[in-house]
Amino acid sequence: MARRTVDVTPVDRDDLRDVMGLWLAARVDNGSSKEAAGRALTDGRLSTALRRPGVHSFVARIDGEPVGYAIASENPFGLSPQAELAVEQLWVGPDARRHGVAKSLLAAVLSTAERSGCEVVVSNVPTASRDANRFFARLGFASVITRRVVSTSALRRKLAPESVETGHELLRRRRSLRSRAFPAAASRQF
Repeated sequence: MARRTVDVTPVDRDDLRDVMGLWLAARVDNGSSKEAAGRALTDGRLSTALRRPGVHSFVARIDGEPVGYAIASENPFGLSPQAELAVEQLWVGPDARRHGVAKSLLAAVLSTAERSGCEVVVSNVPTASRDANRFFARLGFASVITRRVVSTSALRRKLAPESVETGHELLRRRRSLRSRAFPAAASRQF
């Protein structure tokens, strides 16, 4: 069976609605609720992000139907010694996977990187996504960094200094509990 032709084009105003639908499907596919993803669309975050300077977005179609998209940004942090293009998002609908759509989208990203003078293409791939990691590894992407993520509330709890009194109180409570659990050990003198 012959592979269907994948057509990849830069996103323009006419494509925005298609990309929004694909983005919504990607968020739901990745575990977000449809309501939460819908709110992110209605507040305009995606359309605002796509209009930023240095952001390049592409939509892939098979037989005229949108089946995937890619969003890339030039040198997102400005800290790399060489110019880079970062693949921020790459998603292909489940029915269109294994038809060369992701490779076609990456080919468009590569062309943009070369035109922009970027020497490196990077992508943040979720650790738990085995298929995505294998896909990028087969294309020559190497693991360079481990990116760790924490919620602001969890980090605040971890960074909150323990007061001296709280620390002493915790130690006293532990010793008290230990002496109740092991009364013979508490009475021994060392």
